[in-house]
Formats: sequence, C-alpha cells, structure tokens
Amino acid sequence: MATSFPDEEETPEPLDVDADERKLVTQPYDYSVDQLVAHTQKNKIQLIEVPYQREYVWDDTKASRLIESLLLNVPIPVCYFAENDDGSWEVIDGLQRVHSIVRFLTNQFALRGLSVLTEMNRKTFTELAGRDQRRIESRTLRFVVITAESHPDIKFDVFERLNTGAVKLVPQELRNCIYRGGFNDALHELASDNFFRTALGRPWDSRMRDEEMVLRFLTLHADLPGYKPPLTQVLNEYMRKLRHKSPDANAVRSFKSTMKTISTVFGDKAFRMQKDGEASYNINRALFDAVSLSFAFADHTQLQKKAVAVRKAHNALILDQEFMPLVGRATADRTRMHGRVRMYTERLRNIGINSKLPDLPEE
Repeated sequence: MATSFPDEEETPEPLDVDADERKLVTQPYDYSVDQLVAHTQKNKIQLIEVPYQREYVWDDTKASRLIESLLLNVPIPVCYFAENDDGSWEVIDGLQRVHSIVRFLTNQFALRGLSVLTEMNRKTFTELAGRDQRRIESRTLRFVVITAESHPDIKFDVFERLNTGAVKLVPQELRNCIYRGGFNDALHELASDNFFRTALGRPWDSRMRDEEMVLRFLTLHADLPGYKPPLTQVLNEYMRKLRHKSPDANAVRSFKSTMKTISTVFGDKAFRMQKDGEASYNINRALFDAVSLSFAFADHTQLQKKAVAVRKAHNALILDQEFMPLVGRATADRTRMHGRVRMYTERLRNIGINSKLPDLPEE
C-alpha cells in the first residue's frame, strides 16, 4: 500500500534562467461549457486518466454542487492550462472542476446532495429540462493558457505557484502531470523494482519521491561531472527531453544491477543516516546519491565479496565529520554533490574495490 513519509526535502533553489529568457506567455479564453466538452472530446483539452497519478478525486456530491453553481450563475474560479507542443491543452489548475463538468454533461453521474435546486437531485444531464440543459451549456468559463512559447523552467515554477490544493503536489507529482509519456511510465516501473524496494525498506511513497529517486539516479548517471544546480531544473530538463522516449538501456541495467548489489550488501540500511547507533527511519536522498552512484561505477562482484568491509567503511564514513555536511545541508550544491560521491568512492577504493567513476571536477 502506498504511503507518504516525512522524507527529507531539498531547500527550494533559485531558478537559473537568464534574464532575457524569462518568458511567460499567457492567453485568456472565455469558453462556454458546451465548447469545453467539445474540446475534451476532440482531445484539444486532455483529461487523460493515468494509473498511479493523483487525478480526479471529487465525489458525485461535490461535483453536483459545482453543477448547481453553474445553474445558479455562481462565479466559477479561473482554470489554468498548459499548451503542449502539438497545440493541445493540459489542465494545471482546475482539474476537478473541468472533469466534473465533462462527466456530468456526458451522463456519467446523477445529481445528488443539492441544497437549493433539490428538485434536480437524482437527475442526469439528459434528464434535465431542455431549458436547464441550455443554461448549463451556455455558462461561460474563463481559461488562462500558458502557451508553448513560455520558458519551460518558468512554466514549471508557475505550476508550483498555482498548486494551491489542500495537499500541495511535490515536484515529482508535478512532473508526473506535466511530462506524461513513456519515460514517466518507465520511472514508475523502475520504482517497483524488487531490489530497489528492498533497499528502501519501506512501503511505496504515494507522493512519488521513490520515482524521483529513480530519476535522480538516471539523470546523474548520465552526466555526473557536468552536474550544475539547481537540481530541480536538472531533473526537469532531463525528464522533459526524454518525455516520449524510453530511458537509456545501459542506465536501466546499471540501476537494476546497482540496486541488487546495494540490497545484497546493506539490506535496507544503505540510505539512512545513524543516530545513537541506530539507522534513521527516513531516507536521506543525498546519501542515496553517494551510495548509488558510487556503487554504479564500482565492480559489483567485488562489492558483494567484500560486503563486510564495505559495510564497515560505509558506517565509518556516515559518521565522518567531513562527510556529514555533504549529505546534511545545501545538498544540491555542485561541490557537495561531487564531494559526497567522490569521498564515498575513495573509501571503496581504499578497501580494494575497483571503480570507473568518471573524473569529477575539484571545486
């Protein structure tokens, strides 16, 4: 069962976007309800149901109250959309409203729980009087579309700002909505890898932090020497670039082999710091970077044969006063990112583990 955990969060990072590229282009539209439905049926507006995505959650009573508001001419908040490269729109803010309207006008539920127009309870759209059908269809809604010309990192920042739900989406949940495609599907599949689950040692995190850890591994594995913060933008760019592709096959094999080796050597203790001799319950994602990337470029056979020595070196390192700051604060910093992987790899080399870690720049 998926569970949400108080995982360690990255401190918000300033955007690294040149002043002359900070472009946000928006276009307002006033659409009638029947235009909205027609556009969704033509996939101009996409309401795609995706497994494991936080999607439509309103029950029929709450959706019915929205329909009642349309009939009573109560103002409906603005809905925000993002324009895709093919010209279609995806809902960024207002999904529950848009989806509820489309569901009702396509007869997917009957009204219930109305407090004013009680005589309409238990009626579907086609069972309403023609006058009431036209009242709903002719209601005008205001849409604001963030166009494809907008800078992608500025768009992502806007999506975060518009993310005003009762439970705000974390960055990977936003990526899951914005960068739908084959790569996103692959992240979810890799997050279910048995050895990865063993290494994490806890139930699935429903906030998609597990998928983000897979994304971190694939992104940094591709070009660790070239890493440059902000980390959020690096992850966004990598996922956006590969949105409609499959992850690199070599990187996938490396991830699976690495997680198998880590789970064999450590069980579920690899990504946790220690306190009073006990492993923390929370996953430390900076430590995940150090362990997983160091293991990825090391000789896996040697790691397993020298498991006892590896564990001893690991336990000593995570208590080292020079290493602890590298996984404890400002962890997305380039110097700390390279420093923790380099330092971990050096400890492995000191016990005779061969490594092909690429040269990392000294800052």
